[in-house]
Amino acid sequence: MPKSDYKTTIESTLQSFWGFNSLRSYQNGPVIDLLEGHDVIALLPTGGGKSLCFQLPALMRGGICLVISPLIALMEDQTNQLKLNGARAAALTGSLGREGIDRVLENARLGCLEFLYMSPERIKDPLFIARAENLDVRTIAVDEAHCISQWGHDFRPEFRNICDLRGLFPKAVMGAYTATATQTVLEDIATQLKLSNVRIHKASMRRSNLSYEVNVWGDIEAELLDTVKKLSENSGSGLVYVKTRNEADRWAQRMISVGISATSFHAGLDAKFKQSRQRDWISNKVKVMACTSAFGMGIDKSDVRWVIHAGAPINLESYVQEAGRAGRDGEPARCILFQGNKERKKVQDNLESQFPEIKIIRDLYQAVANQGLVAIGDVPTSPTEFNLKSATRKIQCSAFQAKAALTLLELANYFKVIKNPSSSLGTLRWLGGRSQVLNSRNSPMDIVAEWLMRNSVNDAPTLTSPKKLGVVIGMKEDIVEVALKSLDAQGRIEWTPNVSEYSIVWPSARINADSIVIPRSIYEDRKVQAAEKWQSIQKYIDLDDCRSVFIESYFQTGQESSPTCGSCDNCTWKKSEVKKSIHKKLSNAAPSGIDAFDLIRSVRPGHRSHISILLREMLDSQQIRTLGTTVFSIS
Repeated sequence: MPKSDYKTTIESTLQSFWGFNSLRSYQNGPVIDLLEGHDVIALLPTGGGKSLCFQLPALMRGGICLVISPLIALMEDQTNQLKLNGARAAALTGSLGREGIDRVLENARLGCLEFLYMSPERIKDPLFIARAENLDVRTIAVDEAHCISQWGHDFRPEFRNICDLRGLFPKAVMGAYTATATQTVLEDIATQLKLSNVRIHKASMRRSNLSYEVNVWGDIEAELLDTVKKLSENSGSGLVYVKTRNEADRWAQRMISVGISATSFHAGLDAKFKQSRQRDWISNKVKVMACTSAFGMGIDKSDVRWVIHAGAPINLESYVQEAGRAGRDGEPARCILFQGNKERKKVQDNLESQFPEIKIIRDLYQAVANQGLVAIGDVPTSPTEFNLKSATRKIQCSAFQAKAALTLLELANYFKVIKNPSSSLGTLRWLGGRSQVLNSRNSPMDIVAEWLMRNSVNDAPTLTSPKKLGVVIGMKEDIVEVALKSLDAQGRIEWTPNVSEYSIVWPSARINADSIVIPRSIYEDRKVQAAEKWQSIQKYIDLDDCRSVFIESYFQTGQESSPTCGSCDNCTWKKSEVKKSIHKKLSNAAPSGIDAFDLIRSVRPGHRSHISILLREMLDSQQIRTLGTTVFSIS
């Protein structure tokens, strides 16, 4: 197609399927280059229309666009949106079952699909490989492409499978898309995907409608809760990002207890709860979602007015990606990070645990071999089973360290680790009958037995766990676990716990654990990189200059300095004006004065540490006086 015809054809397709009259300026380059058959890497801001940059040219190129995406939620959201726009799309997910997956692939072979979404793990599926040669794949798009780089913030080894698609579809053009990648990561993406004469496009990371601020003053939990309460009353819906599942549930309960419409979201929830809570938040039935990093990618909610972080993520990439879920409608939105010394130390400790000492790594390798009954020199022909919880007790390390050691061993290609679905669930069957009278309910065993007798269905086996039963019965997990073992020993139940959390695939012979060596590129270099990334976000937190400029320069090193944003906490801090405001407030409140905490909380969170310092300066220079925590004006 002549270049002169591009503009008209692009605009026509854009209008027909998406209802837009034109592309954003930074979308033109990636769209035209992919359309012309050039491999492309595009670094575009979160909410900047990355998907359109491959969906539009893929439609125009014809055939199938194979989209590699890391999250099921993201795949489902994009396929549903494409269908609504009139395109033919499907996603290969485990929920379809083998027959369903085969049916989708057959539809693709017959030319009934224009977009086929799948995870990188699916590339190795024999069913997909068998069908691949009959698929008219002309475009390959890699979403969240930073996952392919070990220098990226969300490295997934499975993404390394993507380069295999080059052999399966040699004539296809490939595009890689991300919102958070440094220059090093962009170069690594090109190398790992084996992109040819790649065209790299980088849009400004500036989101002019986002206002960034950081609060390090006061009791962080109290300040965060106070801020969320005010925002939820006045500024629409928002997100509170936390580190763990327990924290998500705890924060949701704390918010509910003070009258905030809130719920939680994390990977530990059942699918039906996830869907229900996500639906309630998107429809604004619930205003606030307390969530882990598992939430947000692929969620189509444009009117998020604020995103709060309870403690900093381990790198600036994660922070920008999560904070960027605010204000996708282009309207003003706030991104507030709360961090205290406790939160800072906790993340630093976890960061150090990601790189355990070599003894722990070797001990874990030995534990994997012992549990799988693998002798030195053996190459098991089928996967062996491995229970992480049991191993951590034996080698006396934390679960965090053990998981990190397992990952490092996999990266070093000593074995492949497969997480078993429902690994925490065991098979339980009640054998005690229905007429048995329980004489006592004093012991946990009797309480568990009575509940099982009354609630088991037709004596059929069910999948459950001590944790799930404990929640229902109101008993601690470890106590339920002991009770189940005792009841099984007495023959009153049949309890078969599934102790295998992982399956281990051995690509080569097992060696002596003392001979284990982790390559520098996997251990030392990544450890240094992780420390540098942590320092970068701490530098962002401690920053006195414009936060938007700092973010922009981090991702686009070497560019000319851009103007300040004028909206972040540092850009809007005017010491002289705040000082005048304090004098005026105190004068109006005379002679009763104002509580210092109320005075500090009267300004935005990002200004609170500044105003606390200013009050100290004013006290030292005798411009104000205090009695306890009450501040008075000195006439």
